[in-house]
Amino acid sequence: MKDGMIVERAAELWRASEYEIAATDFCSPAEKWEIYNELNARIGSGMSRCFFWGGCRGAERGVAVFLPEWYLPDGSPPHSMPLDEARTDAFAAHLRENPDILAEIPVTALSVKGSGFRELGHRDFMGGILSLGVDRSVIGDIAVLSPSEAVVFVLRKIAPYLVSELTKIGRDAVHVEETRIAPDFVLPRRYEEVPIVVSSPRLDGVVKALCGKSREGAAEMVRAGLCEVNYTVQTDVSKELGAGDILSVRGFGKYVIGEVTGSTKSGRLRMACRKYT
Repeated sequence: MKDGMIVERAAELWRASEYEIAATDFCSPAEKWEIYNELNARIGSGMSRCFFWGGCRGAERGVAVFLPEWYLPDGSPPHSMPLDEARTDAFAAHLRENPDILAEIPVTALSVKGSGFRELGHRDFMGGILSLGVDRSVIGDIAVLSPSEAVVFVLRKIAPYLVSELTKIGRDAVHVEETRIAPDFVLPRRYEEVPIVVSSPRLDGVVKALCGKSREGAAEMVRAGLCEVNYTVQTDVSKELGAGDILSVRGFGKYVIGEVTGSTKSGRLRMACRKYT
């Protein structure tokens, strides 16, 4: 979907959700932030009826779900920024207690199992699905459980087609069926722990510590547009990062900014960050 159109579509669905649940197609992390920022600026507290859901906890791609007022959890509206894991977990619990809501969110899970004689990775599963002419917007995250098995989150409308037509991935035969996800399932991801010490949580200082650059070298990278914070290019070197922010540095990788865990004798901050591997 072209830039701006996804926000207009989300705004349209928000208006339509006064009486029934409405949801977008799957959005990338950047699109989720775009929807959140733009709609929050337009409707403010009206965003209490919005929630991002990818089918399980920890999913990066997700649909923007808009709920009627009477569906909101008592005392805890689902309103959340795309990376608010605490609210995601809280709302996941609310969904488990209210299966009628979950049934109306157009996301389901497919189990894709290979023969076991060939190793299949994330790229293989994704390539096999897209080779069927399926649009990326109907596919969410792919959880690779083993070298021959994955769970794929998809829109319900495309599930029957994939169950019927996805019979091979590369040269390996696969079996596809809809599956139920355990309530405590968390999408598996691999991280490398990267503890750093910084004078402040400023973007240039954090980039310096994570990438092994000089302060000026890190600042130049930021100004050159090589850094994204929460999937949006950030050129302000003084931008302060907080726990849960996602920092991507071109050529160096993607990091989750962690909590400040303490300070050194000189007053510098210790931060527990993680790098996607």
